[in-house]
Amino acid sequence: MIKIGLALGAGGARGLAQLKILEAFDEMGIKPSIISGTSIGAIIGAAYASGLSAKEILSETAELLGESDARFWEVHRWSEFFKMLDIFDPGLNSGGIVKGEKFLKLFSEKIGAAHFDELKIPLNVIATDYWSKEQKVFCKGDLPAAVRASYSLPGLFKPVKIKNRLYVDGGMVNPLPYDIILDKCDITVAVDVSAKRNQNGSEIPSAYEMLFASFQIMQNSILNEKLKTSKPQILIKTDIKNVRMLEFSKYDEILKQADKTKEELKDLLGKSIIKLSR
Repeated sequence: MIKIGLALGAGGARGLAQLKILEAFDEMGIKPSIISGTSIGAIIGAAYASGLSAKEILSETAELLGESDARFWEVHRWSEFFKMLDIFDPGLNSGGIVKGEKFLKLFSEKIGAAHFDELKIPLNVIATDYWSKEQKVFCKGDLPAAVRASYSLPGLFKPVKIKNRLYVDGGMVNPLPYDIILDKCDITVAVDVSAKRNQNGSEIPSAYEMLFASFQIMQNSILNEKLKTSKPQILIKTDIKNVRMLEFSKYDEILKQADKTKEELKDLLGKSIIKLSR
């Protein structure tokens, strides 16, 4: 049996495009043998690894982000910033603007798995050890805590302490973790949802937009360097336009733009499977 690995990357709101990748797998009747994920890729990967279908995850996501208060994600609207969505809680004195406990609780309830060993598909979640500045791969133990650590973007979310170690967003060290599963599968599908270059911009961004853009520049640099030494069999590069890092309220627009990505994956994956089957 051909083993297919799926690596889901960091990218903020653009990461929602990865839901269409799950849809492609379901439409082809294929399940990954292993999944790795960073930041929003860890959230989506955990949901899929728990046994939820792409359709179920899409439905839950639409319900979650369809509320009017989802404008919380539009951080550039500071007048809305502290009108906190039910799933989030302020944490100005906790090392981040948002603690994340409420979202963590909701996440746990939705996927119905508290530990890695309860998942239907093996999962690797990437976080960054704040003090050692090194990558940490979680594949056992407390699942929600590992996922929360993976998406804890410095300055926005509170860092996560696990066994006396402090962790922040995995995108700081490995924004697209295909490398950690390459030797575990025959075909590795990696989904890059990072922001693409915009050579036409002329306006001066705000300070917080500069901060988030800096993370994206760093993540692109890390990925480009990694691709020089190792590559997945299938690299899908989404091209989501006019969506800022935290504009989750553009959910419908993101998915619409990602439809072509879904078809691209189905074509490439189908050809790769046929080639290996000969």
